[in-house]
Formats: sequence, C-alpha cells, structure tokens
Amino acid sequence: MKIVIVEDEAAIRNGMGNILKKLNPAYELVGKASNGIEGLEMIRKEKPDLVILDIRMPDMDGLEMLKVLRQENNGCRAVVLTAYSDFDYAKTAIELGIENYLLKPVKLKELEETLKLAEKRINEEKEQKKKYSLESALTLALAEMPETDTYMKEQLMEKYGFDADGNLGIFFVWLGERFQDYAEEIYSSLKEAGRNSGIFSSCALKREKRDLVMAVLYRMPGQEEAAAYIETKLASVISGQTGGRAVMGLHFCHGLKGLSEAAAGLFGVLDYSLTGGGRELIYYDKILEMGKEPFKYPLELETRVKQAVAGKNSTEISRCVDKFIAYCKAGDFHPAAVKEACFRYFSVVFHAAREYGRIYQTDLPVARRMQEMMEAVTWQQIRDVFSDCMSQIEGENEEQDESLLVRKARVLIGDYYNQGITLEEIADKLGVSGEYLSTRLKKETGMTFTETMKKVRIERIKELLVSTSLKLNQIADQAGYSDPKYMSRIFREETGMLPSEYRKTHL
Repeated sequence: MKIVIVEDEAAIRNGMGNILKKLNPAYELVGKASNGIEGLEMIRKEKPDLVILDIRMPDMDGLEMLKVLRQENNGCRAVVLTAYSDFDYAKTAIELGIENYLLKPVKLKELEETLKLAEKRINEEKEQKKKYSLESALTLALAEMPETDTYMKEQLMEKYGFDADGNLGIFFVWLGERFQDYAEEIYSSLKEAGRNSGIFSSCALKREKRDLVMAVLYRMPGQEEAAAYIETKLASVISGQTGGRAVMGLHFCHGLKGLSEAAAGLFGVLDYSLTGGGRELIYYDKILEMGKEPFKYPLELETRVKQAVAGKNSTEISRCVDKFIAYCKAGDFHPAAVKEACFRYFSVVFHAAREYGRIYQTDLPVARRMQEMMEAVTWQQIRDVFSDCMSQIEGENEEQDESLLVRKARVLIGDYYNQGITLEEIADKLGVSGEYLSTRLKKETGMTFTETMKKVRIERIKELLVSTSLKLNQIADQAGYSDPKYMSRIFREETGMLPSEYRKTHL
C-alpha cells in the first residue's frame, strides 16, 4: 500500500513515518508534505493508495485539499488525523469519503486497525477494477472463458465505450525470437494507435508465449476505414520500429464471443508472409485471393545442390539454397506448398551430406528441423534451418580429417545405435574386416567402436531427457539399452549425474 502523509507539524510527520514502518514493513511511504498545496501536488505525482492528513494547515487545509482531489475524480483513500473534534469537520470529512477520523494523540492500536481495514478495501477495489478492466475482458475472451455477463458488458461500455457485441478488429505484430527486443516499444505504439488514428480506439496486449503483441480495435465507424489506416500508416510505423523484422496481421470479427476464433484464424495465416515476394501485413479478409499459383518444384536446383555436396563446394551449396529460396519467394504460392518444398530441399541437402559422409544424423535431428520449418512464419526461420545444416557440413570438412570409410561408419552408427548393431555388422556393410574398421576408427577419431557407440547413445539420452517427458524405461529403449538401471549407471559415469538430475538441471 502506497501512502502519503500531509501534516504541518514536522515531529508528527516524521514520527508517523517511523510508526508505519513498525506497523507493517510492506507499507510504502512515497511522500510527506507540510500543507495542502504541497500535498496536492505530491498526491497527483505519486498516486498513493492512501493519504494520512491533518485538517488545519497553512495555505490549504486538509479538507480543502481532499475536496480538490474528489473534484478531480481522485478516489484515493484518506485517514484524517487531527486534534479537533469539531462536528462540522467530522461531517465534511465523512462526506468526502474518508476511512476514519482519528483524534490526536492517536492510539497505536486504533491506527493499526484503521490501516488494515483501509488496505483490505483498497485491495478489494483493485481486484474489482482488474476484474472489470478491458484488458481482463479481452484476455478472458481470447482464452474462450465463459461468456461475458450483462454487468461486465455494462461496465465495459461505461468505462471504455466498449461494445462487447459490436464490431472488433485484431491487429497482430509477430516478433518471433526478437520479441524481447521490440515488445515494449511495439506495445507502447499499439496502446496509442487508437488515439493517434482518430478513427478507432485500441487496447494493447502482449502474448509472450506466441511471440506477439496485439491490439484489439473497437469503436470503429467502419472496418474499411480502419483497415486503410492500418495498411497505409500503422504497419509502416511498426515496420520501421522493427527494421522490417515483424510479420503483421489484421482480422475483423463481431463481438467478444468471436474474438478467440478470429485470433486463432489470424495466427494460422501469418505464414502467408512467405509468399508473393514477402508480405509484412496479412489482411485475413484478402487471403482467399493469395496463394493460388501452382508450385512447380525446381528439380534442376535439386540436382545442382547434390553435386555441390558431393564436391564439398560450400559456396555452391549456399548459392543453390539462395536461388531456391528466391524462387519460392517470387511466386504467389500457398505457404503450405512452399514449406513442403523447402523441407524436401532441406532433406535433399541433408541426405546427400550423410551419403557422402559430410554430416551425421545425431548432429542434426531431422524431425526437429521439420517441425521448425513447418511452423515457420518468416524466411529467416527457414534460412536458419538451412544454415544449421550447412554449418554442420562445413564444420565436418574443416575440423576433421577422416576417411570416407570412417565417415560412413559413423553414419551407420548414427542410424543403428539403438538396434544393437555390432562392429562386425557395420564392417560387413562397408566391405572391410572388423579389425581393420576398429583400427581406422581409433586412429582417426581417437575413440574405439564401443566408445563411439556410447557417446552417440549418451547424446541421444540427453536430447530425450530435455525435449520430451518420456519415462526412463522409454528413453532407455529408444537409446538402445534394455535395462533402464544399467542406462542410468552408464549415464552417471559419463556425465557425473543421474538422468533424473540431468533433466531437472536442464529444464
């Protein structure tokens, strides 16, 4: 509870500050004033929850100060602390809505009870305001909570001019991994969007789990006018603030009951930014006109990238990927077709790299990369998947001097580590003896076959512990161990902790 003391006697003013600390360390004394004029300015500035004030003070007395505050619709709670028991004073104070009228010298117990009761009322009032705030109503509607009751609708109209059954707009600003960098700035812009437009009112909300900031538009004369302002002015401002890194979306709906469905629908089409040259603003009502061009997969670029991987030509691999992405961006394709084509091209690069011993499956989990690509909203996200693959290829070429035989052996270990494959079985697949393969592995990698297999399994266990909620027996099975207890013992020997400890540490 934030408190301001307005008292002309310095000894009482300072003593009251010390008393408050003793009564409750959580009480926050935000200011002290010696008369009503000083108190008025301090209260306007600090916006306290409670004011403890004297009545008779020079320049402006406490009751006159309280009258001015009430005329300004300042509803802060007040406790009068005075040496005068005059009935007229008490009557005026009560009419101004005070918590209590305490006579000096005040009894400590009486003051303590008065402050406790005031704090209780203040907290109840805050909860009530929060319950019927526009932000709260919109949050509940987005979460598909029970339909807004009649009283809440009346409160929203009275306080904000918000018609819960009227036409609404949703404006998304998706920031992805740059959410923390831009969220506050964008949030401030969207809070002021309605006032700046002169066309509609707006309420801004942050959705960190979705990496976006949004504004709900209301009191609109017509959605065409609002859409024109968003497209021509607000979207340009947001683009400038984020350096063109934001993906924006706009959708309209009818009433709070349609808000959740409209928001979900809009979020689901943000990936239209991947098509038609790259759109910064996705207007939901126009998406049926988008993405109708049939996608023809560029097979010649697939052939070229395979040859580049085989020839260890990193520059050419990058060039092929850039040309593929440019081809996808140039057409007005459906985003699903674009993503499927991108994953196919990524798979070609990945499998060619594995075939020629340039990369290993455990270094780049395909399922995870597929999920990242299918969920992508921007080209930067898709580029990151390709870049990860290419950096793995370049890293293997630069950091290791392994023969093709050993590279292929490591690929096979990565493919069959959980199926109990033996050194001899791998050697047989490669057309060499087990002894020869064992010698080459130790010489070129510094590890025996058993150590290599163990390392692959341990890395797989780590991944499953952090990225899934699988039980230990399930993880053991996927990592190629028949006994979870044996797996746990090996894991502790290698990492210094049990699997359960590792999961707690890294979640």
